[in-house]
Amino acid sequence: MAKLKYPVDTQTFRNIIEGNYVYVDKTELVYKMVNEYRYVFLSRPRRFGKSVMCSTLTEYFNGSKDLFKGLKIENLEKEWIKYPVIHLDFSDCKTTDIKAIKKYLSRVLAEYEHQYSLISEEEYNLQKMGNKEIDDISNVRLGNIVDAAYKLTGKKVAIIIDEYDALMLNAIENDKLQDQIREQKNNLFSPLKKLDPIIRFVFITGITKFSQMSIFSTLNNLQDISLMPEFETVCGISQNELMTQLKEGIQDFANYNGYTFEQTVKYFKNKYDGYHFSFAKQDVFNPFSVIKALNNNVLDDYWFGSATPSSLIQLIRKFDLQMADYEDIECDSDRFNQPVEKITDLVPFLFQTGYLTIKEYNQEYNLYILGYPNEEVKSSTAKVLYRYNYQISDVTMLKKAYINFVNENNLPPFIDALNKFFRKFPFSLNNMNEKHYHSIIYTILSSFGANVTANVETALGKSDLLLRLPKKNYVIELKYEQSVKSAIDQIDDRDYKAALLEEDKPIVKLAITFSSQTRTIADWKTEEMS
Repeated sequence: MAKLKYPVDTQTFRNIIEGNYVYVDKTELVYKMVNEYRYVFLSRPRRFGKSVMCSTLTEYFNGSKDLFKGLKIENLEKEWIKYPVIHLDFSDCKTTDIKAIKKYLSRVLAEYEHQYSLISEEEYNLQKMGNKEIDDISNVRLGNIVDAAYKLTGKKVAIIIDEYDALMLNAIENDKLQDQIREQKNNLFSPLKKLDPIIRFVFITGITKFSQMSIFSTLNNLQDISLMPEFETVCGISQNELMTQLKEGIQDFANYNGYTFEQTVKYFKNKYDGYHFSFAKQDVFNPFSVIKALNNNVLDDYWFGSATPSSLIQLIRKFDLQMADYEDIECDSDRFNQPVEKITDLVPFLFQTGYLTIKEYNQEYNLYILGYPNEEVKSSTAKVLYRYNYQISDVTMLKKAYINFVNENNLPPFIDALNKFFRKFPFSLNNMNEKHYHSIIYTILSSFGANVTANVETALGKSDLLLRLPKKNYVIELKYEQSVKSAIDQIDDRDYKAALLEEDKPIVKLAITFSSQTRTIADWKTEEMS
């Protein structure tokens, strides 16, 4: 049997269908969206299928019926009307030079101005080659294009805007440049409201939510579906889609790696699942990582490596991000769903870019708990932190000792390796307190893919770390300039084991103390819990 083809190097719906690549059918949601709303905004992280969705909408409004053969929409759509489509994609512009940005925006518009005979061939070539100086983007150019398209075809116009925020994300720490980009975008999109009578549909997608009043202020009818339960799985892969539409691929992966089908689903869930984009908390798998893993037959951190913007690194440094501070964040939707152009709180940015997700929802109080969605994001975030916050480039020996600890239940060599690690830790980055060691150990364990949680509450207090291993669970208490006895006593007195009692495994108390003199581990002790 021929190996399934996966779209690892294309984000175009037409190429996927015509190339006979695996396609997870989202067309039922496409039909629902275009028939319930006319102006739609969708925020999703990088590499989550937004561009495929945009190209799917483009082909739908182009009336490309043959491309949708066998898909759910084939039995829903009866008319297949061909509309003119204006598809603007801003993801290709990587520059932070405002003159280059103006030329880029002008070149995007010139493609359609040429198509609808609004500019000459000579003028088009000048702009295409970047040989024309552009002062500002005229606030009538998009309007003229839409009007020309309508008059030429007699059909209302569909406008698809992909990665609308790409230019602003590149300038996330440059307020002046952001203001300049916003001015150009305001000019570009300002005609949309008055064009309403000749517009069939507008779809705007991006990673983050910049304030509508700054870019799409005239579109007061713009429907944000980003947190709506009925569109939670419009991008990404649902549990049902994984088990049905990708069933053959999951079985192939299992056969290749010597796993059962059930084991493979479990591995994929731990690694790539856990995204929730509404209070309904429908499980969504990261599509980029799932497709890459199925194609390569290897579980790896695919999304994080390709989808981590440089702006995240800048913000990690600015806010001194500590992993444990973002493990379980209780907040209302106003906090994580707010615009991000002036970042004073890292939570909205981390949620909208996919590094945090909704873990729990309390309907009575309308409160959400946010946390890391899965093993890939948690371990990869940890790797970024120890490289950029702690300036550590290599933890290979420590990881080997940890793997030995997990497989052989051999703790002393891991403690010894941890001590050697702290001996090499930069003097200037040591904060000389318990939280410092707590943050580092939690970050390092997370980078290894450990099932570790921080600051877990019981009725009497908060444990430092809970480490779940295949054969045993560990309650870890860290102390600075105190005795191991005080740490062991605290585990008992505050009943930290309560968080693990429902799990049928032995529980071990692990106390570790640190010295201000040596800046390393002063003592450690374990005790089995009855």
